[in-house]
Amino acid sequence: MFWLKVPYAADVALVLIGVGLLLGGQSIGWWVLVFAAVRAVVGTIALLWIAPRMIAKRSRPS
Repeated sequence: MFWLKVPYAADVALVLIGVGLLLGGQSIGWWVLVFAAVRAVVGTIALLWIAPRMIAKRSRPS
């Protein structure tokens, strides 16, 4: 489960960086927030689509 949580922790870090940039008056923070959101959505879709297939493949006897 550790490797599944790491990308989400990175997304949280990106959000914090983006908010920090916005609070510092730098509009580039919006792009960081958009990037974090897209990363989180794509990662979640991939996880929900790929994970069941990986679990099924591992549970099959070799």
